[in-house]
Parts: sequence; C-alpha cells; structure tokens
Amino acid sequence: MLYSIEDINREAKTDPKGFIERSEAAYHDRIEKTVELLVKRQKEKPILLINGPSSSGKTTTARLIGQAFAKHGIHAEVISMDDYYRTRGSYVMPKDEYGLDDLEAPECMDLPLLHDQLAQLAAGREIQVPRYSFAEKRRTEETEAVLLDPDEVAVIEGIHSLNDVLTGGLEDKATGLHLSVDSQVALEDGSILTADLLRFMRRAVRDRNFRGAPVQTTLRQWRSVRRGERMYIAPFLHHATLSIDTYLPYESCILMNQLQGEIAHSEDAMRDEGLGALYDAIGSFALIDFEPYIPENSLLHEFIG
Repeated sequence: MLYSIEDINREAKTDPKGFIERSEAAYHDRIEKTVELLVKRQKEKPILLINGPSSSGKTTTARLIGQAFAKHGIHAEVISMDDYYRTRGSYVMPKDEYGLDDLEAPECMDLPLLHDQLAQLAAGREIQVPRYSFAEKRRTEETEAVLLDPDEVAVIEGIHSLNDVLTGGLEDKATGLHLSVDSQVALEDGSILTADLLRFMRRAVRDRNFRGAPVQTTLRQWRSVRRGERMYIAPFLHHATLSIDTYLPYESCILMNQLQGEIAHSEDAMRDEGLGALYDAIGSFALIDFEPYIPENSLLHEFIG
C-alpha cells in the first residue's frame, strides 16, 4: 500500500481520533480474516509459524492472533522463539562481514530443540518450553509445561520460524504466516519512504525505550540486521502461505517526531546505511494528538511503550 504524506498529515491534524481508529481497525481486520482461514484448517494444522523481519510486530500480532482464536472457542499456546536463544558464551558467536556480532544468525538459537519440541506437540506430547533472560543473556532454569489438546493450536513467532531446520517434517502440521511492513509513504518531493525505512523508525524507538540502546547503536547494527533478513528470512518465505501488513498509517507521525531530534545530527551515518530518504524526511510528518486515542492493545505499544 502506498500512502501520501499529504493524506497522512491532513488526517493527523484534522481527525486524529478517527485516523487512529481507522488504522487500528484495518490492522485488526487483517488479523481476524487470517484467523478465520486458520480456524478452518485447525484440525489438520494445529501449529502456526509466524515469521517476519525486525520490528514487523511479531510479538503483538502473535498475542492478538491467540486472542482471535479464543473468539472461535480455540485456545492458543503462544510461544516466542526468543526463549530458545542459547546462553551467551556457550557457543562461538558468529560474526558478519563487517566484524559485528551476528545476533540474527540461527546459530544463536537452539533450533533443533524447538523442532523436536514442535514435533512432540504435534504428536500430542507435553513439552517444557525454556525461558531466556535477555538481561542476563542466558537461558534460565525456569520452564513452562505446554500440552496441546486436540482443540488447541500452538502459535510460534520468531525470525527463524520458517527455517528448514525447524519446518522439516512439519509440513503437514504447520501453516506459515509472514508479517511485514508492506507499505510505503510518498513524500512531497516525490521520494519514497520504503518499508525498511518505516521499520527502522520502529526499531530505533524500541531499542532506545526498552533495550537501553541509543539511536546511534541501532544505526551501526542496521546493515547487519538487513543482511540477516536477506540471509535468514528471505530464503524460507516459500513456507509462508499467508501474510499480514502490520503498518499503521498514523504511526510515522509519532515515531518520526520521537526520533528526529537524534537523527538530525547523524546525516553521514544515515546516508551510509541507506537511510538518506529518512533523514531528508525530518520535519515532514505532522504532530498527532495520539495519547487519548491509542488503544491499549495497539501494536505500536511494542515500540513506544
């Protein structure tokens, strides 16, 4: 979907409440329609594998999908692949060609364990889902027992959820769903903010708010993040038969106005990382009065808090 900044700014200024409500309703409608399809195949395919690049909204969308299943009388066990990260120091951290830690690499995760546990779930056996502490960068001793009853589904979200290591042998039991920002914004000068630029704004705000990482850190990592998407996500997209665009048209008014004070001093770094069009868009998005209107279950809370 291609949006114009003129339309976005007009709605942000004249009808912020309605703009937010329409944006949220469209996103939730996409979820509802997807779940309606999944319900029809629930008996044959009780596992949903949710894949998507960084900041595509996997965590929130997985939770909302679980809630949408509940409306159909189907309980969903939502499992995050983040809990299958391996303890830092227990393996050799892979590096990318820039010499940075390749945190996107599948070697950072215990994919064989997850594959085995998914196979057990599909066979009706109980598994012990691990727990990972990002603060301590290690797998904890805590686990959670999960057992799928015949009328339940498992929702698994993570960037490697469609990897062949994970999906091999599960083709008859699982459905692949790809999440993305599949929208663009046309600026007044004719340039385009592509989907990856819109996702960068999400990630930069999230990393600053929740991971103690300033925008400069996100900038340095962005090339590696994009490389990881090409290497670890794109080759396996053929496993996804469904997709959801998670973009909320009003979000850029919020994210840009939270970021522009920091990125204004990073022109060279922005252009070096292929983010020049985003730098040029500083000051282009209108302020929006969002706090009274943004719903509690908005995907945007995953990034702005």
